[in-house]
Amino acid sequence: MANDLIDSYVKIIVEDDIHSEFLTIVDCLKHYANTQSETEAFVFVSTDGSRQSVTWSELYNKSKAVAKSFMRLGVRKMEVIAINIRNSPEWLYANFGAIIAGAIPISVSFTYVDGSDLVALMEKLQTCSLLVIDPGLLNVNWDIITRIIDTYGENGTVKSVQIPYLRYLIGFSFDDVDAHVLKFDDLIQDIDSDICLPSLSSKDTVSLFQTSGSTGVPKVVAHTHETFLKGITAKLVEYMDPKYKQFNDRPFAWIAGYPLSIITGQTRVVISGFCKPPDDRVSFMIDLIQRERCSSVFALPPLMHEIIKRQNDLPSDWPVTIIMSGGQPMTKSIVSCVGKCCKCFLCMYGSTEVVCLAKNLVTDPEDFTEYSCGKPIQYPGLEIKIVNDDGKIVPVNERGEIYCRSPVMFKEYFNDPVKTKAFKSDDGWFRTDDIGRLTECGELFVEGRKSNMILSGGFNVAPEILEQVMKNFPGVESIVIVPVPDDIYFQVLCACVVKKAGNDVTEEELRKVCSNYHADKPGLFTVLPKFYLFFEKFPETSTGKLNRRELEKIATQRFKSTL
Repeated sequence: MANDLIDSYVKIIVEDDIHSEFLTIVDCLKHYANTQSETEAFVFVSTDGSRQSVTWSELYNKSKAVAKSFMRLGVRKMEVIAINIRNSPEWLYANFGAIIAGAIPISVSFTYVDGSDLVALMEKLQTCSLLVIDPGLLNVNWDIITRIIDTYGENGTVKSVQIPYLRYLIGFSFDDVDAHVLKFDDLIQDIDSDICLPSLSSKDTVSLFQTSGSTGVPKVVAHTHETFLKGITAKLVEYMDPKYKQFNDRPFAWIAGYPLSIITGQTRVVISGFCKPPDDRVSFMIDLIQRERCSSVFALPPLMHEIIKRQNDLPSDWPVTIIMSGGQPMTKSIVSCVGKCCKCFLCMYGSTEVVCLAKNLVTDPEDFTEYSCGKPIQYPGLEIKIVNDDGKIVPVNERGEIYCRSPVMFKEYFNDPVKTKAFKSDDGWFRTDDIGRLTECGELFVEGRKSNMILSGGFNVAPEILEQVMKNFPGVESIVIVPVPDDIYFQVLCACVVKKAGNDVTEEELRKVCSNYHADKPGLFTVLPKFYLFFEKFPETSTGKLNRRELEKIATQRFKSTL
């Protein structure tokens, strides 16, 4: 690879030598269904000891059957299909069935029990004609849906004034729910050869992803077949090979949970979303990795930290060769996993919009520098620059906002031209909102966010959205969410609260209300405040505006030593 380095600017000028035999995600499914027919594509393990696997041929054929069922219902090409199913084979069939049918899948999660975030998201999607849903823990998701829809039937039809675009509703795992909905299991049986599946283009939108903001209505990122295939067939490392069996506990809804293994042909091991949560999740995962002989592990820093704490108790034949991670700046404490936990560690820097921009493959922790993301990946045409507030490139080693331009990039923010234009220029430069720097040798360091966005355990938390929700809690006059540095999560949340006059609301009461308001009981998508601070009045700037930086300083001084 050749690098032209001018100030804080890197351009990858290698020839375009990425030639994929796949033009679409469906080509990947077909290929592995033919070449690895009876090989396990996914393995779902439950806490009761049961194990359910899906072979490549089963994945393709059942997804194709679902595609035909969607089309028979009346779903049209390029309409959106929303999926609210926990990690399971059925999520796979629904997702890939939508793609094969020429529709665009998006995984949705219901964050608020009043359903307000779902209504707002569906308004943004507009063309979402079908929703596939499981009832959720204690039927929480179904309870939310019944507040929003007006009528539904066993034939799959649905009507709702609040989400008028929705025409079809399909249920999975509704055996214990008193509701007569069209069953997803019936769709898998459809093998009608009279249904003609549409042809797909590499330029077609293949999936929509919500950015990893854990509250409110995040941006909806649209990716094409081409961007995924170009990005991943660039081979980030040699370990992206079918011989490496991967454990990845991330929800399929997250871009790090899908579609990597579909393109690389690896077997992926996951914990079933429908099993009873383990008493000790980390111990269960360690046993699972050992039992399934997983040589590759994708883990967020909190899980890595727990594995590192138990590294002396790992079995002598521990199978893990590589641990991969991302989502937040990496520290030496995380990279210390190299040794007993794995032979090497891969730090990946990217986002939902650009997938992956840089990588750092660490084989010796002593060679790692805090917050280093390594060097840019060899994508033909990739450019990275560090700019100041005026958009000018800054000198080497000077901090600024990271901009990138690449053919491996999202298409747009779906149905949101204003936001697309705000983050993606007409000539293709994407504003990452990350603050970082480039060294003389082209090494990229990421050190935080430019906006108020908080990075916590791999999630992006927009504090303003969480504040909007919590200010309506009983006894709260004003609330501001600020970050507190943390060695494991990078940042944790502190809620700074001004009480209403005459009210004596307590921290315990606020925690309970906050927890009850969120529908995500497993905590897979939400990040809630770890700390609470009460004020008579918030500090202000010289112009009388809220001083977030001063609040952050106060919270850090108060709680940093307790972490």
